[in-house]
Amino acid sequence: MLLVSSLLLWENMASASMDTSVFSNGEVSLKDHFDDAIILSKTISELATEIRRLFSTNAFSSDMFLNITLGLLKDQEFMFKTLNSCHTFSLNTPETKEEARKISLEDFLKLILSILHAWNNPLHHLLEELSAMPGAPDDNLSRVEDIEVKHKELQESIMRIVSRVHPEMEGNEEYPVWSELASLQSVEEKSRFFALYKLSYCLRVDTDKVNTYLRLLRCVHVHGDICYNLED
Repeated sequence: MLLVSSLLLWENMASASMDTSVFSNGEVSLKDHFDDAIILSKTISELATEIRRLFSTNAFSSDMFLNITLGLLKDQEFMFKTLNSCHTFSLNTPETKEEARKISLEDFLKLILSILHAWNNPLHHLLEELSAMPGAPDDNLSRVEDIEVKHKELQESIMRIVSRVHPEMEGNEEYPVWSELASLQSVEEKSRFFALYKLSYCLRVDTDKVNTYLRLLRCVHVHGDICYNLED
């Protein structure tokens, strides 16, 4: 989680190289494919951040989210366990700059697809269960719906990149299974909102992570040795 937020991966991946001939084949360049994917992933990340903000500020959930936050602050061990138990955290992601430098383009694409596929089921149920909750604001619902639509579009966009650089990849990589539907469907209000709290947190972390990985790959495999603007 800290690795993603710090963006320390960038400077250590900048020495990687790739045959640039794959960039010029066809009408759409690899850079264009990456740009399209990054625009989508950035939009998804912004929507996930906005959903988290809405849950924390609107009348529907703000009191419950505040109580959950205060409870986590009182129990540091439980907070650490909760915030580090997102279902995708079981994936083998780079933990150090040295590890990140050794990851190939193919393996990074597989990792991104695994994270995205792991969210198909949670997003479906998040929208379904949130829609059934009395008083759920339209703003929350519309943003979750937007994320689900763009999430599918992003997977298609990644597969277009895969078809250019590793056409032998089938795009059916294994991914972690989300197992907290029972909590989201619980008759107990506290359990339902805790599931929402954790799910919205994990969604924000993972959308940021995917966006970071895509910008890293574009930086290294499109721009070459020097990456001037890491924020674009």
